[in-house]
Amino acid sequence: MEGGYWVIFVYCILSFVADSAFRIPSIKHYSFYVLSALTIIEYSLFSLFLYFSYKSRLFKTILIVCSLLFYVIAVINILSKRSASFDSLSASLEASLIILFSIFFLYEQINDPTIIYVYSSKKFWVIIAFLLYFSSILFLFIYAVTLTSQQHKSYWRINNIFDTIKNLLFTVAFAMKKNKQPEPSLENFYPEEN
Repeated sequence: MEGGYWVIFVYCILSFVADSAFRIPSIKHYSFYVLSALTIIEYSLFSLFLYFSYKSRLFKTILIVCSLLFYVIAVINILSKRSASFDSLSASLEASLIILFSIFFLYEQINDPTIIYVYSSKKFWVIIAFLLYFSSILFLFIYAVTLTSQQHKSYWRINNIFDTIKNLLFTVAFAMKKNKQPEPSLENFYPEEN
């Protein structure tokens, strides 16, 4: 798969395996470490996809600098283990950064005069999946550490719903046919003056 789509495919497989693994009682005992590791892996895969998608050297540099900061904070958080079950800080930081990086991608697409129909791109649907999912669950991640066990069960449905929507949007991207024709130019939209 070209264009970094293999990264999203790997993420989908990893996500399925992780969701299945949490049904095993012995893994729930280590849920903080497993979820922290999954947050780091998820962030790494998403940011790698975004890195492959960017054209701007500036956006690539910002992504690398922010990623280094994210990794430092995530490792410090794992070592200090402030929560019993969920690494709220790392997950919230991941969501915030992916939202920011997704906005950078859309900004780049809007400012590219060769792109007329941004929604005809597979990358657009993957980025929209990121943006929708992380913007929907950001505040859930921020407050997750303060939720009781009962609240966590009831509010976590929000995550499950938007995770399903994200996966459906990934499916849309994977199902799209590869566009073999060059994108139409804006020059073709205006009549020639004689």
